[in-house]
Amino acid sequence: MNERVRRVLAVMNQKGGCGKTTTAINLSGAFSALGLKVLVIDLDPQAHATMGLNGAGEGRAGGPAERTIHQALMSRSGLEPVLMPVDEGIDLAPSGDDLFFAERDLGYDDSGEARLSDCLRLTNRTYDYVVIDCPPSLGPLTFNGLRACDEILIPVEIGFFSLNGVGNLLRSLRRYRKAWLSEKRIRAVATMFDRQTTFAREVMEEMRAFFGDALYATMIHRTVKLKEAASFGVPITRYDPAGRGCEDHLALAREIMASHQAGSVAAPGLVIGEDEGDRSRHALESGPR
Repeated sequence: MNERVRRVLAVMNQKGGCGKTTTAINLSGAFSALGLKVLVIDLDPQAHATMGLNGAGEGRAGGPAERTIHQALMSRSGLEPVLMPVDEGIDLAPSGDDLFFAERDLGYDDSGEARLSDCLRLTNRTYDYVVIDCPPSLGPLTFNGLRACDEILIPVEIGFFSLNGVGNLLRSLRRYRKAWLSEKRIRAVATMFDRQTTFAREVMEEMRAFFGDALYATMIHRTVKLKEAASFGVPITRYDPAGRGCEDHLALAREIMASHQAGSVAAPGLVIGEDEGDRSRHALESGPR
């Protein structure tokens, strides 16, 4: 790993609508607001993280990026030629339409899945955190993010099928890339929490039982301001700095930072065992109706 990068987080979930990109964008904004230097890598061909950050920098119109992470992955070079400064303390390696061809261009061999790691190693800029927004599917791009990261962060929305989706993801990772998982810490964060509903509180209890200490204590509450911020192309820390969404993401950033501080006792990550799918199904079946 590049010694100029302190920590690499891959935000990952196969299930759509879980707040994956929202978490990646606003966690990065929170790190920046706390004085850290952050690189956001958009590996999702839908380019939602790129659109959600591309309005923050001076002169940015939110249009398609001229150069994307695809070019860096193909050339296995440092990321500097494709980086965009999108806010104070935040650089973006943007996505674009060319990433839709990543499966053809990268392939599934070991060399193709190590390209992002190589790009980070060859990048000369210094970052406290690299936040990777992975696609909502398993393939060469997600495997590049998995291989490059130190920690897998799984956003899990408060919903009936959420644990089932997580179980599918964990079983897939164990089946296809088991050898890498021993090197990664796997943590989860609850998103779209509505504290006014009994259902949400009950699902939250099921999530605590499922993840144990691997679930971050911070919960990301449902708020329309998060969607509004993305539509303006800025993180919530810029759009609504006094609001609940900003407060939640700052709390998550602080919790993550505390777990990574030198000398601290980091909370354990989730251990993927043979029965992970059974655990998720049991939680789903026994949970609230």
